[in-house]
Amino acid sequence: MDAATDPVAAVARLRDEPWNRRWNDLEVAGVDLASLDTRLEGCAYTWVANGGSLHERGMTTVRLILGQLERAIPELTEDDSPDVWHRLHEMARLIVAHNAPPAEVIS
Repeated sequence: MDAATDPVAAVARLRDEPWNRRWNDLEVAGVDLASLDTRLEGCAYTWVANGGSLHERGMTTVRLILGQLERAIPELTEDDSPDVWHRLHEMARLIVAHNAPPAEVIS
């Protein structure tokens, strides 16, 4: 499978973008986008490292972030670098759509 058909590879590719410090204080529609990026990055890193699997708490975070992005994106201006936030939206969307819940541990 290549990155075009493999959601894990696609998320790994989407994660590989530099951060611009001018986004550190960006808030749109009540959403702190720098904080959102940090939280999504942690979840995406874990999801990719686990081969497309994230626990329910992580998935709750990703779904929350997806909703925040959907609220903020329509309010972005060209000065807000909308391509960055569309990229993060695509990462969150792929994780939500393709998560394979981890197997339960039986003790």
